[in-house]
This record gives sequence, structure tokens and C-alpha cells, in this order.
Amino acid sequence: MTHPVQLIWTFMVDYAKDWGVRQHAHDYFQMYYCIAGRGNMLLGEQSIVLEKDSCLLILPNQVHELYPIKSGQLRTIDTKFYVHDEAIKGALLHAPQLITISDSHFRDLQQTMRNEWVTGALFAKEMAESLFEQSLLLFLRNNAHVSAQPPFYRTLQEKTKKLTGIEKDIADYLSIHFLEDLSLDIIAKDLKYSKNHLCKVFKRASGYTINEYINCLRISKAYDLVCCTNNRLTEISAQCGFSSIHYFSRTFHRIVGMTPSLARNHEENSLNTDIRLHGTFRYRYFNNDPQNDISRKHDGDDRS
Repeated sequence: MTHPVQLIWTFMVDYAKDWGVRQHAHDYFQMYYCIAGRGNMLLGEQSIVLEKDSCLLILPNQVHELYPIKSGQLRTIDTKFYVHDEAIKGALLHAPQLITISDSHFRDLQQTMRNEWVTGALFAKEMAESLFEQSLLLFLRNNAHVSAQPPFYRTLQEKTKKLTGIEKDIADYLSIHFLEDLSLDIIAKDLKYSKNHLCKVFKRASGYTINEYINCLRISKAYDLVCCTNNRLTEISAQCGFSSIHYFSRTFHRIVGMTPSLARNHEENSLNTDIRLHGTFRYRYFNNDPQNDISRKHDGDDRS
């Protein structure tokens, strides 16, 4: 069985002052993920800047060149790969090629993938391919119109993580019981406060009514099920505590900004220093080397 993504190789590469990569092209994809430093690259006819957290996707047969580093050191995780899954390949071919990804999970996946690749342990290549495929899907997800964590997630988290006292008690209680058939009477009885007091202090501290907060928690759960499973929307609606599919759809659209069906379609369309100074890679060069006036034509070495 062919793996969706086939790694050719991946390494952490440092480019010090006056080192670069000659202009060339190849028939596979390439990804530069910048760990530190700054560099300039020619991509096709466009000049772009690589800096910390830059993630650059180079397409098959696309001419590119890393200009000699002017100062400091550019450190990248450089990965060459083929894609055998047509959906992923199509998404890559239509995605913006340069984005900034400061997500620590993406960085961890890239570094763990590189570390796994160099171990030479049993199934190291398969492990590295699996990890890279995850980071590749995250790259596509960051390019998508709908992110894995839509704005309402972040708003909810930012507003509630600072809660203290009774307001935090309410939020903690709701985070445990939000899928149950809740009412203000039940919540007040369990927390031993009056309904009016609970509603007043929670709204003042969080900006949400208790019912709004419950719906946000339910939609957060529903969003994951919509995007990560093939469950029918009616099943997800019931599972997440909504009395009808129509109410679920209206609430989902109001909170997420799109219908459940559209969110699912977007998610489906979004589909996921080893060599230092001196290298054996023919495209790498040193700017002050007198041999730099040699031809920059592709010489058949695909390890660049």
C-alpha cells in the first residue's frame, strides 16, 4: 500500500554567511521551515524573505535559488517529498506557498520528524513520513479559510481562562456537564447559589450568559465531530445536546460563521543541524569561492 506522502530526505541545515543554494528545479515537492535567522530566496520570478517561523512550499519543477546569506546564520528544516494522494496534492498545488506558522505543535512535528529520520531505527522512515504528513496537513489547514481552531474557540478560552472564584466554579461545572439536559434550576441547585446571582456574576465576568456559554461548549464539541468524523449531522446534533437539527444548524452558523455542511466541506478540502557549512549537496555553494562562476545548470544531483 502506497503511503500518501513519500519522504526523500529531511535534515536540519545551517547556512552561514555567504552560503546559498544555486538556482535549480526538481520533480518533487520541497518544504523549507525556518527555525532561526533570515535569508532571501528566488521562487520562480518572485523574491521572498525567509525568517523565523516561515514555511515555504516549493512545487515540482519550480525554479528556486537561495541567495548567499548576508549575515548571521539561516537554520531550516529542509524536506524533500513526493505526494501520492491526489486530494493532498491538489490542495498543495493551490495553496499559498509562503506562510508563517508559529504554532508550537507544527514546530514539534517538524523537529520530531527530522530526529526520527536520522535515527536509523526500525521503521524510522515510516515514523518520519507519518509525522511529516501531519505537519503537511497543518500547513494546509493554516492556508484554509477555516482553521482547525475557529475564532470562537480562542475567544471562549481567552475570556474564561482568567475567571476566578464563583465565575470559575460555574465555568468548570459547565465544562463537565454541558452535554447534559441542563437548566438554570439544576445549575443553581448543584452550585448552591440563586439563579439570578449565578447569571449576573457570570455574565459580568465572562461576557456570556450561561446559556450562551453552554451553546459555545456544545458547538465546540460539534465542530470537532463535523470536521473529523463522517457522522450524520442529525446524529451530531443530538449527541451534542441540541433538541433539533434546525436549532443546531442555526446555532452553529451563528457561532462559527458558517453552516455545519460548509465547515465539513472546507475541512475536507484542506487536507495535515545535520549538515553544517560544508555539504555534499552540489547546489550548495560559498559566495567567496572562486569556483562560483561555474555553470548553475542542473547537474543531476537531486539532493538540494
